[in-house]
Amino acid sequence: MIETRDLTVVFGRTTALDSLTLNLAPGVTGLFGANGSGKSTLLRAVAGLLRPRRGSVSLFGVTSADVDEDLRRNLGYAGHEPGLYERLTVAENLEFFARMYGAAPARIPDVINQLGLTDRAETRVDALSAGYLRRAAVARALIHDPAILLLDEPYANLDDDASAFVSAAVTRWRDNGTGDRVAIVATHGAKKVKAYADAGVILQRGRLVRHGAYRVDGVRV
Repeated sequence: MIETRDLTVVFGRTTALDSLTLNLAPGVTGLFGANGSGKSTLLRAVAGLLRPRRGSVSLFGVTSADVDEDLRRNLGYAGHEPGLYERLTVAENLEFFARMYGAAPARIPDVINQLGLTDRAETRVDALSAGYLRRAAVARALIHDPAILLLDEPYANLDDDASAFVSAAVTRWRDNGTGDRVAIVATHGAKKVKAYADAGVILQRGRLVRHGAYRVDGVRV
């Protein structure tokens, strides 16, 4: 699970997260809110990419200050930047990250197929459209089959058909686990995520507005 306690992040005079306390159970949690609500900041804090002014983040009961490399490597994150090497093809990027994380080579064609990237597997990243680039970033986050998945606006620049690949890949990732996988999917496309998410969180100006369940034991509520 992912837990935050009194999490506060400040950039200059702007409080991006304001004493945020959350307890996210296993499953997929949709993270919603307007621009500037703190969605991206929360994902970066959970991923360990920034240091809060106050409060803490815990992953499976281990506080961020004590998270070891093994647990950190069991996290998949796709932010606003794709995190891919532009001069490599999609397949070459995934091969590189698979080796880095010790993932089985068979994961590469599997993830490429899941994200509908087969016809772009040998295309260099710098030649991809914005939509294909977004899907390739999600593929990178999934390549090592992590226990924790953090996706920031994975539906950006995607049409309905392309969005369906992302939804199906995230759903498959969750359902292929042992019930302890946890994901946060931040998006403006609430309808897409609510279709498969287990819970939802709404932020406003860095504060929690609502946190509720959509599914209990796999059943819609």
